[in-house]
Amino acid sequence: MLQVDAVELLPEVIEASKYFMRPSDGDAHNPRLRLMAADARRFVRASREHYDVIVSDNFHPARSGSGSLYTVEHFTAVRERLAAGGVFCQWLPLHQLDLDTLRSIVRAFLAAYPRGWAMLATNSLDTPVVGLVGRSDGNRFDVGQVRERLTSMAMPRSPVELSITDDLALLGSFIAGPRALARFAGNAPLNTDDRPVVAYRAPRITYAPDSLPRDRLIALLREVEISPDELIAARDDAVWASRLTAYWAARNRFIEAGRDVRATSDVRRMLAQVREPLLAVLRISPDFRPAYDPLLRMATTLASIDSAAARALLIDLQYAQPMRPEAAQALRRLSGASP
Repeated sequence: MLQVDAVELLPEVIEASKYFMRPSDGDAHNPRLRLMAADARRFVRASREHYDVIVSDNFHPARSGSGSLYTVEHFTAVRERLAAGGVFCQWLPLHQLDLDTLRSIVRAFLAAYPRGWAMLATNSLDTPVVGLVGRSDGNRFDVGQVRERLTSMAMPRSPVELSITDDLALLGSFIAGPRALARFAGNAPLNTDDRPVVAYRAPRITYAPDSLPRDRLIALLREVEISPDELIAARDDAVWASRLTAYWAARNRFIEAGRDVRATSDVRRMLAQVREPLLAVLRISPDFRPAYDPLLRMATTLASIDSAAARALLIDLQYAQPMRPEAAQALRRLSGASP
């Protein structure tokens, strides 16, 4: 049975959290959730509990005291609190962090988790968030186990609601393996308790940013890479591994294509910017749903003002991803046939 310990430094945040609950959550106290007002850094050193999953949430690295949550000592203390096979994820706000400071954090993380990986929380260009992921045993992930948990675990919200439609969508969010992370970190100064590099460097980007978050994200993606053999346990399904590699390539192309897109409510103008780039992404990986869904929504909107253009776009979508039914269904509706 799932048990959760949540540690928050400010009691006021715990009190305010009830205002962000969904109506379906109800007001009843959940006995399997313990909310504690405490310093997470002290908590992991004082606790003797062991956890299957530990997540360190996103916090501004320039805030006073935050840099100490990115040190070798803290990452090592968290590892000591992991159960056998446990997983730790440290989220990092790349929109509030320059790449040189990130290198020091990555190097500190690898000191505790030498076989660690990096992943993206979303494909956002304005608020990119990177996750550093490590396991207590250093093992890779079992795809069969990932699939089973996605389909069988009882959760308040379906993984699909979180855009995790399948194992490819989940594992496709990884951007770097241990080899690439080690190269990226290089000889950057380690962030340690007695050499708090992050505490001194992080505030600079708040007051004198040297780049846009989207540019930092794209620069990071160009420096790192990952291969299936670094992430998943040995398997014989070469076709699936090839699909995962294509998914990663499509994700990177998708993010780069979005850098210069200008938001507009005019569907024709938006389509003129993104149609060919997104179709090109789907040609790399038909599995990459973030490129399919926006085009499908635009085709639906376009149908009321230009049915011929909508039909042409839906045909392109159907050709790019014949296994998905939505474009064909929309075409039938457009032609007045029953779905």
